[in-house]
Amino acid sequence: MNKNNIVFLWRLKIIEMLPKKLIKEDRFEREIEYKLSEKEICKAFLKEYNKKNKNDYRFVRSGDPIEGEPSCICTENLNIELTPVYYNKEEVKAAWGLVKSMKKRKKDKENNHKHKDKKDYLTDANQMFCDSLNERINNKNEKKYNHTGKLFLIIEEGIGLTEKEAVEYYINQGKKFTNNIFSEIWLMLQSAGHYKIYLLDKK
Repeated sequence: MNKNNIVFLWRLKIIEMLPKKLIKEDRFEREIEYKLSEKEICKAFLKEYNKKNKNDYRFVRSGDPIEGEPSCICTENLNIELTPVYYNKEEVKAAWGLVKSMKKRKKDKENNHKHKDKKDYLTDANQMFCDSLNERINNKNEKKYNHTGKLFLIIEEGIGLTEKEAVEYYINQGKKFTNNIFSEIWLMLQSAGHYKIYLLDKK
């Protein structure tokens, strides 16, 4: 069985764990729900970005999708396009939940049953993370934006479940995207109630 088939079967297992209502949930509805928090996400990113780069960018207003504007318009001609790493948060919780349960099981010395190794689950979850990131970035690069000045792309994971190993793997060898339009591309992760940002590409 090749790698693609293994990943496919693993994702089917994750989907089986989800409530039927969530499986049928339309992606458009999830995007609308995400849109409601874009202002807060943008402000959180700017706070971390300003701290890291000694800038003072500030949120001005939400972009107008009808006019083809990016998600957020900021001071000093900075424009920000936002997208979530995952649209289906329940699928993510199930995926990383398997990894965490395997970690816990590994610590249990009394557990002698044979299970799929934690590293296998981590590899599968890492691949899902990388695939999602690359898909988001490539899709956003196909769009045309009405803006003046710099244009940033922020891919946000606000669930706080993605493992550190997944981020390191993606940065070191999982990036498979073409960036034609964004001045900078950032990954924004929630960790212990706080956000951390990682630069993925800069022109």
